[in-house]
Amino acid sequence: MKETLLKNLEKTRGNDIFPSLELKEEIVNAFFPESTSSLTQNLSNVTGAFYGLLLKDIGETYGHDKMDNHSKRLFYELGKLKTIQAFGVHPKLEKDTRAFAAVVIYALYNSSPEYNFKIIKYTPNNTIIELTGVDRYLRILTELGIEKHITIPTLLPFVEGIKEIVNINCEIEYTFEITDQNFNIKSVYNIKQL
Repeated sequence: MKETLLKNLEKTRGNDIFPSLELKEEIVNAFFPESTSSLTQNLSNVTGAFYGLLLKDIGETYGHDKMDNHSKRLFYELGKLKTIQAFGVHPKLEKDTRAFAAVVIYALYNSSPEYNFKIIKYTPNNTIIELTGVDRYLRILTELGIEKHITIPTLLPFVEGIKEIVNINCEIEYTFEITDQNFNIKSVYNIKQL
């Protein structure tokens, strides 16, 4: 599996230069991801770590009361960015409640292997999407001992960012539940056009 992944990443990893074939084999065997799944999971872990470590530094430098606003703003701007990117990839995407599910799915496919989704309702006026899986942000916040300073779920401002770009009059209802001690969650987002 590792060799297949290495071959598939030839465009980026093919430019790496080692002084010997023996060293290359040693390094690849020791550090190269075993599979696409492990590669994406490692990237996701790094994303979560960046988020948590930056918030921890903000708290230590400027005060814990500043952390939540930075977290919300980050996710809000990320929601806007991912919406713009989704419309760039799929220009025919409808600007109604269905766009919310489409953008969330776009983000999950591209950067959140921990989550699974279930589309419960998908109409122009009402879309409901359920997310389940490990919440990497809640996990890192808890590991760093700063979760009490952050509004959970962190994804809510992301959905608000989608709303700004889609630009429809709607309300967003949600539920959020931590289902076990390993940071598995179940969250449902219900977007209703007004």
